[in-house]
Amino acid sequence: MKNNIYCNFDLSKSASHFQEKVTKILELTNIPEWNGQTFKLREKEIRESALILAGQCIALLLHNLSKSQELLHKTMQQTQGWWHNKTRKHGCKRRQILRVGNVAVTLKLPYVVERQTQPNKNKKSTHVGFCPFLRYLGMSEGLTPGVLSTIARYGAIAGSFEAARTTLIDWGINISLKRI
Repeated sequence: MKNNIYCNFDLSKSASHFQEKVTKILELTNIPEWNGQTFKLREKEIRESALILAGQCIALLLHNLSKSQELLHKTMQQTQGWWHNKTRKHGCKRRQILRVGNVAVTLKLPYVVERQTQPNKNKKSTHVGFCPFLRYLGMSEGLTPGVLSTIARYGAIAGSFEAARTTLIDWGINISLKRI
């Protein structure tokens, strides 16, 4: 599966692209040359297309949720328990979220600063904080809860992180070994 596929925010376009791609895959061509490998390849292509469509739908849901002032207000209130005494609102920050099908969406979300490190001669001042929206919905790591639980499951099942990564790529989650 390709590296990140960016959300198009258009369900009709995503469904149409899925239908177009799968219709071609369903065409029965070169029947005499069909075998188990041919079937397996087509099965994989259909699964990948379905995962991309699911990722596009989830991206659209996330986008719509991130535009809800009611939910944004609620996430600020509900994450107060994570705020330190010096935590303050600090504008908005762009965060990329990865979903199944390797579909990525970038959201502009309210950001709060937990603390400010003291600048020294060689470094600029840095802000350490979080996006309440992402923390409240369990996506602080930039992965949806479904993707995160899939990573945890395959990480625990596989004999190595590399084996887990291979399995995850087969299911449309292409992330680095370091991130796993």
